[in-house]
Amino acid sequence: MSNTAQSTVAAAPSHEHQTSPSLKETFRESLTTLRIGQFRLILLERLLSTSATGISSVALSFAVLAVTKSAAHPDGDAAAVAFVLAAQLAPMLVFTLVGGVLADRFRPQRVMMAANFSAAAGEGLAGLLVLTHCAHTWNLLLAAMLMGTGGALFYPASNSLTPRLVPADQMQAASSLSRLAQSSMLMLGSAVGGVLVTVFGPGWAMGLDAVLLLLGTLPMLRITVTALERAAEKAPGMLHELREGWVEVRSRTWLWAVILCYAVVLAGWFGGFMVIGPEVAKAHLGGAAAWAAIISCDGLGVLLGGVAGLVYQVKRPMFAGTILTFSFALPPIVMGLGGPVWAIAASTTLAGFSGEYFMILWMVALNRHIPQDKLARVYSYDALGSLSASPLGSLVAGPTANAVGTRAVQIGAGALMIGATALTFMSRQVRTLRADDAPAAVPARQPGSLGEEPAPGFAAV
Repeated sequence: MSNTAQSTVAAAPSHEHQTSPSLKETFRESLTTLRIGQFRLILLERLLSTSATGISSVALSFAVLAVTKSAAHPDGDAAAVAFVLAAQLAPMLVFTLVGGVLADRFRPQRVMMAANFSAAAGEGLAGLLVLTHCAHTWNLLLAAMLMGTGGALFYPASNSLTPRLVPADQMQAASSLSRLAQSSMLMLGSAVGGVLVTVFGPGWAMGLDAVLLLLGTLPMLRITVTALERAAEKAPGMLHELREGWVEVRSRTWLWAVILCYAVVLAGWFGGFMVIGPEVAKAHLGGAAAWAAIISCDGLGVLLGGVAGLVYQVKRPMFAGTILTFSFALPPIVMGLGGPVWAIAASTTLAGFSGEYFMILWMVALNRHIPQDKLARVYSYDALGSLSASPLGSLVAGPTANAVGTRAVQIGAGALMIGATALTFMSRQVRTLRADDAPAAVPARQPGSLGEEPAPGFAAV
């Protein structure tokens, strides 16, 4: 630090004895983000689409179990569930990067609409197949691929849209509110999904999913964000744009270290918990109602994590977030050890809280440190890397469980998650990255499309 800077710091008035804002005041200040009309439209879309995701998390697994009942598998075939869930995740390997390029090149809300249409087509097809008694593992697998394609396109576009509507100093509040909207509907959707599957069957549940996803496209029609301006010369090709995004990722150790960590953690989560969990719930815990309760508790934890994001900030977000990541190992381990529903639900609540709070810190870190014109591509690499091993985890979990038992698979998945999280601390940047580090430069904002002057701190629109 220069002498001049040191003198300035020394001359600055001390705030040591000033009273920090109370949690109530911080919470109220965070809610002022809801005054931004375009941001409210994003929230409405996420309320609708995430409720569909919650219902689908129960309905799709039990649809596969229903069509794979046999003498050998009286409760349904967990391996078939694994194949279908892997098919839902597989499009992430192809279309996420494409979605990132498209969202940086065009209007992200249009990419989100296309994503919802794809997911609605998959949900509607799966529901129709079940209701007409034409469902088989292979055609439910194809429907799941359509759902996964929608998710692959949606993630980078939706996460790059919010920073273009919300002032920089309100980004944590906006991220928390957005995630709260999603988590509350995920929790409600999972609970409703369990009731729908139990009372009406998975076919009707997935039909409702399709309707909700189509309704979610309507708020996007009123979002007025335009495409980012480009240089007058011919736009670079897709491969060049992908390389630009990759440079942003590989130049930040904290970024790629956490992405690799979550590749392992999510593989264990999907394989050891989301694939094996429904079979264990059906055989030992009471069926769809018990599984819906467990998944709803994950949603409850996510909801609590979103509230925490509104009122608590940490100085070293990646360090705190990586500590919280250890809790992902608890649900499969507790279930593998034969724990009762309440214990599994409690561990799932903690995992949901930890994952959600870390996700808020993660989104704010990316929005702060990544240039706006490359943000969607970085989010696409984030999604691709984090989910790259999940299809493999889902694929091997079912057959491995059939060979060695569900207990060994679940405890092994938990141990794998713990090991990967511990290794992430080898990165000095993960341990030391601070929330108040200097932000990345962003392009100049275009004039507001609603006839208003841009608010200070807005990113490019």
